[in-house]
Amino acid sequence: MTSNDSAAGPANLCTAAKVRRLSRRVSQIYDEALAGHGLTVGQFGLLACLSRRRGLGIGALAALLAADASTVSRLVRPLAADGLVAIRVDPTDKRGRLVWLTDAGHQRRAAAQAGWQAAQDAMVERLGGGRLAALRFLLDEAHERLETMI
Repeated sequence: MTSNDSAAGPANLCTAAKVRRLSRRVSQIYDEALAGHGLTVGQFGLLACLSRRRGLGIGALAALLAADASTVSRLVRPLAADGLVAIRVDPTDKRGRLVWLTDAGHQRRAAAQAGWQAAQDAMVERLGGGRLAALRFLLDEAHERLETMI
């Protein structure tokens, strides 16, 4: 138990609070690195996902991004307004919509790659390669173990 864990108060013992705090800080690092490209890390991830696939529904995007559909919809709206993605009717189900990356979206994602790489490099610099590898391993393992609970 660390001195932080022994402090009084449920937030100091709450795994969710600690994971959310880390998630917010990591997102800030990536968002700052991508800000010059007019993207958040969530938007960059969505563009990157679409750059490898053609025409995905919101549900499929949500599954690939490990997010819920409402979060993906919130990410798509400003990207569509900026002309980076297009939303089209699903030809196999007229009620559905598919999201496509536009040429402008491909260009923005490619340009923003440098910002994403800068954030990756900052993570290595701040945490060290070994600690970052260990963190990634623990996160993946924890996700796998907790996924079986659902």
